[in-house]
Amino acid sequence: MDDLLSEQLLTEWKNFQNGHEVNESIIRPNILRSWIRCRQMNVDPDMGNRRRLDNDKLTETLQKNATILNIARGIMEKLYTPIASSGSIISFADTNGVILHSLCDIHKKYPIPNIVSGSIATESSSGSNAISLCLEEKRTVETRAAEHYCRSLHGWFCCAAPIWNPRNEMVGILNVTLPWKMYHQHTMGLVESSAHAISEQIRLHDLLKEQRTIFEMIDEGLIVLERDGRIRSLNHKAQLMLALSSRQCWLNIEDIILSKDILQALLADNANFHDQEAQILLKHGIVNCMLSVVCMSESGTRIVTLREVRRVKESATRIVGAKAVFNFRHIVGESQTFQAIVKQAKRAARSDSTVLLLGESGTGKELFAQAIHNSSLRATEAFITVNCGALPRELVQSELFGYDEGAFTGASRLGKPGKFELADGGTIFLDEIGEMPLDAQVSLLRLLQNGEVTRVGSKYTKRVNVRVIAATNRNLLEAIQNRSFREDLYFRLNVIPLHIPPLRERINDIPLLVQHFLQRFRTTLNNSELRITDRAMQMLEMCSWPGNIRELENAIERMAFMVPESGIIDVDQVPATISNTAQDVSKNISESRQGMLELIEKENIIKVLKENGGNIRLSAQLLGISRSGLYVKMKRYGISLNLYRV
Repeated sequence: MDDLLSEQLLTEWKNFQNGHEVNESIIRPNILRSWIRCRQMNVDPDMGNRRRLDNDKLTETLQKNATILNIARGIMEKLYTPIASSGSIISFADTNGVILHSLCDIHKKYPIPNIVSGSIATESSSGSNAISLCLEEKRTVETRAAEHYCRSLHGWFCCAAPIWNPRNEMVGILNVTLPWKMYHQHTMGLVESSAHAISEQIRLHDLLKEQRTIFEMIDEGLIVLERDGRIRSLNHKAQLMLALSSRQCWLNIEDIILSKDILQALLADNANFHDQEAQILLKHGIVNCMLSVVCMSESGTRIVTLREVRRVKESATRIVGAKAVFNFRHIVGESQTFQAIVKQAKRAARSDSTVLLLGESGTGKELFAQAIHNSSLRATEAFITVNCGALPRELVQSELFGYDEGAFTGASRLGKPGKFELADGGTIFLDEIGEMPLDAQVSLLRLLQNGEVTRVGSKYTKRVNVRVIAATNRNLLEAIQNRSFREDLYFRLNVIPLHIPPLRERINDIPLLVQHFLQRFRTTLNNSELRITDRAMQMLEMCSWPGNIRELENAIERMAFMVPESGIIDVDQVPATISNTAQDVSKNISESRQGMLELIEKENIIKVLKENGGNIRLSAQLLGISRSGLYVKMKRYGISLNLYRV
């Protein structure tokens, strides 16, 4: 540094301290502003020592800044090595001006200023200096010789540069202090570049920390592989799935996975596939997962993801609401015929055989399907409902069996599992099976025969373990004759047929059902007085109920909403359509209740014989009577068996 400038600075410093005007062409504006602030704060220019934090406060501050300080230390040491013998000092201060770390050499030629850990370099504590000005102006600052407010620093040159975090917040200051005679014009550039390097290291540290947090938060196993199969990194989920100890986490993947075909797929050039179900053989067991890999073409690095099959299915079933909520205690009915069907359904629940539910619309076929599932060994698995009649014909295949990437225009880029894949391990309920298109029937038949599903647009099959329950209100035998339903599929579905009787064939259950629905509406409507008169009940019993239990439930709900304040449902609340139907029925049947029951019984026998192709043994079983008893009733009602044999 020029001796003349040093003398000029000292002269102006003395002028300021003596209250005289200073030459502003020599004293820079930011220095003069700092001097004025120091005077206003009554800073002693002859101060010998700086204030320091006590040990407890210093320890707390060091811990708070530990991460940044660890990053800064390495760069400070590289910066200090070539200038160590010059009597220079390199220090790091926090945003409160507290020096947390310094590097210096005890050099006899120059006295060492008080720059030690814990000393405070703010203006109020140490007067004008590079650190205090950097805090004030948030930019790189130099202070030369007598520009320092305190006389003890007049023999020194200081340069301080701010350190920033990724959010553009100042988090520290890097300061270099030199004997003023060792000043060099490139010092500022050296300090700025070093401070920038620390800022970049902080940004990189935060980025890596953020990435690692995301890496660990993902509920999938993630592995990063080098081109040769060495594990670069993996998250804790992958470590658990592959049953690895901490010492094994950095092995080659070939030392962990024993499945040669999977290893070959992972390490192949340009390996790239998504969600392939894999059974990975390990040294100490097997892991079943959905495996994906992406190969970075330039570096050859592979990003591998492992997703537990169970979690994939659980997530999917939550999305589609795949859960059965009803069981056999929700099925109401005490008639002999109905109880026989319930008994058969309970036996069916103990097996994995396909069930075919037959019956008119509204008889409760889905209720039976859910009850069978919830009483089976699959009760904890998915229950998927598919209304075959509601699916657009062109989408039936893709909805049931899924599709692969690019299978058709508008298809998801990643493909999509079908309902059978989602139901794997559980039960699928195919309602209105009689409406399924013939091409989908072929795929369903193949699935029932082989237990395999092929996505639309895929060349590969996948094994699934699904229990099928189908339902229809159509006569499938007539559909077979009309060539709208495959006979071979019918035989596959008709393993355990259950005919759910219509409500008109179990009129004794109407009072039970009415009370069951009333109890529900007492709760939902908060009306504990809700009840029905005998006259209204008799009218309900006289109705033929073409909509079956669904129609009855809707009627009770409507009457419950229309009930007067007394809470009593009488004939006035019975909907006109129902009361008119009941009156028509009463006119067309015998006045004798016995005669009405006999008419219903005859119709029931005819219907059961017709739907079972004249099979006496099965029809008697479904009707809950003996074979001989069935023959007696057929003779009484003039029913010819030949009319119903297939």
